Amino acid sequence: MTGITLHVAHHVATITLDRPPVNALSHAMMQALIDALRRADADDDVRAVVLTGAGRCFCAGIDLKEQLAALEAGRPGPASLGPALYDALLNGRKPTIAAINGPALGAGVGISASCCILVASETARFGLPEIDVGMLGGARHAMRVLGHSAVNRMLLTGRALDAAELYRRGAVEACLPPAELLPYAHGIAGEIAAKDPHAVLLARRSLARVEDLGVLDGYAIEAQMAESLAGSTAGRAAMQAFAARSRGV
Repeated sequence: MTGITLHVAHHVATITLDRPPVNALSHAMMQALIDALRRADADDDVRAVVLTGAGRCFCAGIDLKEQLAALEAGRPGPASLGPALYDALLNGRKPTIAAINGPALGAGVGISASCCILVASETARFGLPEIDVGMLGGARHAMRVLGHSAVNRMLLTGRALDAAELYRRGAVEACLPPAELLPYAHGIAGEIAAKDPHAVLLARRSLARVEDLGVLDGYAIEAQMAESLAGSTAGRAAMQAFAARSRGV
């Protein structure tokens, strides 16, 4: 696949953005990433997905040279695939972990922030430099993990936030030395993969549906999912096992 590798081991799919030097997203690479996410989502052997970048950069965003050439030629550029990419990330069945190994700019922020769990290397940073290159985008995605003022300043000034600042603000779960990033991300993925797949699927659906709802509406969705899980064989088995352990306390 163009600029994308997909490797599956121990129920975890690792998708790597690999288009040197900075993993800028061409149209072909965007399509390959969408295809890889969909393949992982459809594979019953995959229970979690780790998304990372090769080299010194996570993703420098859309390939602006290709985007400009497409606009001048009147054909779809890489940005035209954005809705399909974010749909695959946000509405997929499998939990996703972003292992942000370096700068994530523009669409790189969008990809990271669309994952379920974010962990970062000490060399990572988030930036929305679109205002300086004739584009806009990424703000709504950034708002999933950062506050109002931080996102406004990033979008309006092009200011970037480094990994330590992202961790301080709670945007990432960990800020790690580069060599520890992928093992840490795979550790989280392994924890998820060890859980009952049906329970993880319902939890994933619940989280996706309640994010933009009020507390009561969100709780109603969670209650529906909990009822569905309780009615499943795996759910009943888990409750019975817990009850048996509790009796022994």
